[in-house]
Amino acid sequence: MKDFKADVVVEYKGKVITPNQIKLLKSLQKTKSQNEASKLLNINPSSFNIQLKRLEKKLGVKLYYSTPNGTILTEDGLKILEIYEFSKKRLNNKFFTVSGFVSGEIAKILFENPIITSFDNALKLLKLNFVDILGVDDSYWVFRLNDERFLKSEFGNFDFNIFLVVYDHFVMVSKKEFNYKNLVGVRYSSHRIVYNILKKEGINFKVKIRTKNPFKAIELVNEGYSLFLNESLLKYVDDNLNIEYPKFYEKTIHGINFISLNREIKIDKDYIKKIKKLGFKYECI
Repeated sequence: MKDFKADVVVEYKGKVITPNQIKLLKSLQKTKSQNEASKLLNINPSSFNIQLKRLEKKLGVKLYYSTPNGTILTEDGLKILEIYEFSKKRLNNKFFTVSGFVSGEIAKILFENPIITSFDNALKLLKLNFVDILGVDDSYWVFRLNDERFLKSEFGNFDFNIFLVVYDHFVMVSKKEFNYKNLVGVRYSSHRIVYNILKKEGINFKVKIRTKNPFKAIELVNEGYSLFLNESLLKYVDDNLNIEYPKFYEKTIHGINFISLNREIKIDKDYIKKIKKLGFKYECI
């Protein structure tokens, strides 16, 4: 049970979430099964479900949904756990590494207990001055942070240095035939690069639904949507889904950046080897 220790009280939607309620969500996130989660917590499955339903009613949001791959937390459920992890680290006054979902794959290798979240949440933490290292999935935001007027109006002034740039590509993932007119989009990703390529290639496309989380996007592919996915995340794709490399694959190359605020960071060769094994291409700064 020590994997589910929860000693931080958080608030969501103006309601207090107790440590025991956090344990419900953490166990469900780990097992993707209410029965298995209840075993981890040593409680009856019916009691687990009742407590989960009570929490949903208190917050007024849906916290989980069922898929062919198990029970998955909704964005609200994931957000609650993000707030919990952030609050716990803030309480301990530790070094803060905050990354998007793609850069988070690298952050898990380089840093201890990184906060991996959607980039809009990362920007909120940046405004609160709780970020020492920032992993950026879309290099557009590095450009924005280099804009002095934008930087001053949104965050005040701070100095940052780019200390790591790697490159990734996009591949096509679908359940059946890839459908350009039934796409799932991922906010704060580099999808805009793909969309510009599609326009230049004369391919008609339509983004039918958007999410902030690429892992949620992969789940939506199981429901029939088509997805341009970062190649580095292919290990999370189920065997029952189709993977194709677009004819314009080389054009989809895009940068994943890491920036440090007011401190010097050095990456040794062993870590670079590990990053390359993840499928990223590396550029020395």
